Amino acid sequence: MRAGLAELDMLRGFAERLRNAGHGEKDGIVAEATHWLGCSAPTFYRRLREIGAAKERKLRSDKGDSKISYDELLTLSTLWSGAGCRRVNGKWLGSVDDAIDMALSNGWLTTRISGATALRLFTQYDLHRKQVGAPRPHTQLQSLHPNHVWQVDPSICIVYYSQRDGVRVLDERQFYKNKPDYVAKMTPLRVWRYVQTDHYSGSIYARYFEALGENQAVLFQFLMSAMLPTNAAHIMRGVPYCLIWDKGSANTSHGIQELLTALQVRHWAHTQGNSRAKGQVENGNNIVETRFESRLAFTRVPTVEQLNERLDDWLIAQNACAIHSRHGHTRYGLWQTVQASQLRNRPDEQICRELLTSKPEPRTVRGDLTVQWQGRTYGVDHVPDIRVGEVLQVVVNAYRAPAICIVREDAEGKTRFHVCEPQETNAAGFSVLAPIIGEAYAAKPDTGADKARKAQNQLAYGTADSGEVEKLRAKGVPAHEGRFDVWKDIAAKAAAAPQHIARRGTDLHVPNPVQVELKPLSLVEALRALREWLGRPISSPERELVAEWYPQGVPETDLGEIVNRLSQPAQEERPRLALVR
Repeated sequence: MRAGLAELDMLRGFAERLRNAGHGEKDGIVAEATHWLGCSAPTFYRRLREIGAAKERKLRSDKGDSKISYDELLTLSTLWSGAGCRRVNGKWLGSVDDAIDMALSNGWLTTRISGATALRLFTQYDLHRKQVGAPRPHTQLQSLHPNHVWQVDPSICIVYYSQRDGVRVLDERQFYKNKPDYVAKMTPLRVWRYVQTDHYSGSIYARYFEALGENQAVLFQFLMSAMLPTNAAHIMRGVPYCLIWDKGSANTSHGIQELLTALQVRHWAHTQGNSRAKGQVENGNNIVETRFESRLAFTRVPTVEQLNERLDDWLIAQNACAIHSRHGHTRYGLWQTVQASQLRNRPDEQICRELLTSKPEPRTVRGDLTVQWQGRTYGVDHVPDIRVGEVLQVVVNAYRAPAICIVREDAEGKTRFHVCEPQETNAAGFSVLAPIIGEAYAAKPDTGADKARKAQNQLAYGTADSGEVEKLRAKGVPAHEGRFDVWKDIAAKAAAAPQHIARRGTDLHVPNPVQVELKPLSLVEALRALREWLGRPISSPERELVAEWYPQGVPETDLGEIVNRLSQPAQEERPRLALVR
């Protein structure tokens, strides 16, 4: 029941008194309010809430705190939503309660929490299954022009072909992943759908092939058809600059890779599981399957060749009439904006077949910055950062034979093709561009190594001229003279080296040591050696003592002992005391 103005003022007054009431005063205010309003205490509080005058409940001071730490929560999440908890088909394994029990039993949790609390904390810290299982953010990439980037993807079809029934659509009730034997009984061959899209315009090209699986021959046939369709109504043609596909066995085969390299096509396979990298062609496969193959349920097509004829008509209609959602034009309409310099015509198919078996050949850069290939000389001085002695990878130029291409990677890891024309020679075999002796001289431009060498010379000797540097070195002038202390780092290390305690060793006991007998020195030889040891002449008494001690010659090993005895003559001549009885 809606309160009147008088009652509304009274409720607001009591609400104000309750907000300002001290400890133990609220019960009296509530009793007074129920007396004047003629209602119970719950009804009084309900009326306060209705007019928005009820006092908000004070939040707990520990709201949001948890009994477990983030590290424990993160560890627990690995048992419920981490790697290995989800199958490829997207099905999650295990429950949150099981994860809590396993974590507690292994000591990963210090205290038990409820499943509801765990789910709430998972959500709070982005550890919930729905959060970690969400797709990663992606960046939309752009291509520059038609034929800049193509995407190719083969896919097995729900279509099969038999000589008796022709092309038919498989019954999903009999053909699915758990019953592959059904198809094997019907025909050993399957129908494969190969789809190619132009990333810039979105134009689609497709072909059906009857084969056991992906193979190099079928992929080669498809690429030849996509680059130069037999049906002139397909206006998309030419050789792309880049090609993206998955890591299929045919895609990564040696022959196909060498063909694309020779055609100067940068090609790479996207990371496994990252189908978004070629999402356009994946969508193209879906368009062909849902828009074209859906019509096969209502008709009969005798052969795969006739199936491709029907596909041609549908592709032309789709590309020429349907409006693309991204650019707002038809696919063929935008592809027609290709420039002549961007449209590279495919070489003859026979040449392309030969390129299947060819591969880049190594050639060493000679001193005059040329390479030899198939009996011709090619100048490579225009190739960036070229060096004498460098080994280059050379392939035939399929578009401008007998020109060749140098295949290199730039600083960013991108494959670059550098076209080199053969040098014309005269009757004597000299290049017609070579300077004539005595009339002209033309030095080759500095390579990167030349520039680096000159910079080193300038820094070390003050001149970039190699001849001047050799003269300075011949005079014994050291590099960086007066500006470089070659021993400074050694002195610093020696000063900072830790002081080690000398370790006590163990005498080696040799039971039968080898005795080496040396010829003793004559008295004259011994006195000459002693004079050098003592650094003074030998006196006559000392001479007589040595002769008395060693009448048969002086062993060389005793020289040190003799020096000690001669250095203390007083002790040696001291008379001995004897006991007299």
